[in-house]
Amino acid sequence: MSIKTFIVGTLLVLSSSISFNAMAFVEYSTEEFSFKSAGSNLNGIISRPKNGEATSIVIVVHSYGRTNVVEGNAFREIRSKFTAKGISVLVWDKPGCGKSEGEFDINQPIESSADEVLAAINALKAIKEPGSDRIGLWGGSRAGWISPLAISRDPSIKFWVSISGTDAFENWGYLLRSNLELAGYSTSEIDLVYNGWLEGNLVFNSGGTYEQYLSVSRKFSKNEFVQMLTGQQYIEHKPGSSEYEADQKLYLKNQKKFMSEEHVFDSENGLEIIVPSFDQILKSISIPVLAIFGDNDRNIDWRKTKKLYESTIGSNDASNLSVKIFKNADHALRMSKTGGYLETQKEDYWKTPRASGYYEVMIEWLCSNDFCSKSLR
Repeated sequence: MSIKTFIVGTLLVLSSSISFNAMAFVEYSTEEFSFKSAGSNLNGIISRPKNGEATSIVIVVHSYGRTNVVEGNAFREIRSKFTAKGISVLVWDKPGCGKSEGEFDINQPIESSADEVLAAINALKAIKEPGSDRIGLWGGSRAGWISPLAISRDPSIKFWVSISGTDAFENWGYLLRSNLELAGYSTSEIDLVYNGWLEGNLVFNSGGTYEQYLSVSRKFSKNEFVQMLTGQQYIEHKPGSSEYEADQKLYLKNQKKFMSEEHVFDSENGLEIIVPSFDQILKSISIPVLAIFGDNDRNIDWRKTKKLYESTIGSNDASNLSVKIFKNADHALRMSKTGGYLETQKEDYWKTPRASGYYEVMIEWLCSNDFCSKSLR
């Protein structure tokens, strides 16, 4: 499982040129929008300003997990806020979700997701959709890998709004440590659990046996909080039993598939590198970038990624990097009590309010960079 986020090097300065007294839901028009990517028809929706043609278009880049965009009328707040300023919004269901063709893959390759973004851009330009000459990307978490890759492949992309983005590495290790700390575990206890996870991964990734995997990963797998976090009960079967043989068979099957995919791991921290040469990709970005983070994010280590953004995007004179950090906000920029992963999975979590000023910061930034309609600023 991978979840991610990132940070940036310059401070966002808000001007007073935009009024936010009409930031409630604003009427907009919406219709279904479909395009092809990798031979499959992907179905989504495009929302347009109610009055007048769009000045630009925001493409929503998905984070982790399944989607229910069309049927669930998703991203209504973002669509309302952006269309109110003359910006159309396009978002679609992932393959195998909603009416989109194909098979859903929870671990869909980042390259494949970036290909979808590029296919959507081509589809918008092909029909000369108003605003298609000024397309930008908006997305959170996993989108922090997808968006830079898409930007590196398509120089026509004009801007990027990143919500809780990430560095080059998978982030489950940080999520694990951060949430164990939140649950009251000591540093030494956290180290034991974390090292059990890391060593288990090393055995699995390098072709080690099932017996070796069990031996090194027990301190991770047997931990009660880990079982809550993963939703998996730890049961160690007796070697030679039918249950043990079934688990071993599944382990070897998953291992063979994983190793055939040629994943790359960092020799120092042992973590998987999700996007190779990620620092070079970030350095090449020469468009306005806004990165938003919550300082109570328990999913990604935004402080660490801040340094990466400062040394890459922030060092490029051709780029325009801004960052806003919201105090006490979590991974989704909501004001949850703990910021912990388990809290964010509760059924009523969606009722938790966003950080005050979250939408205003994005609108202010978009308009200050001339992506809003001049008549609606």
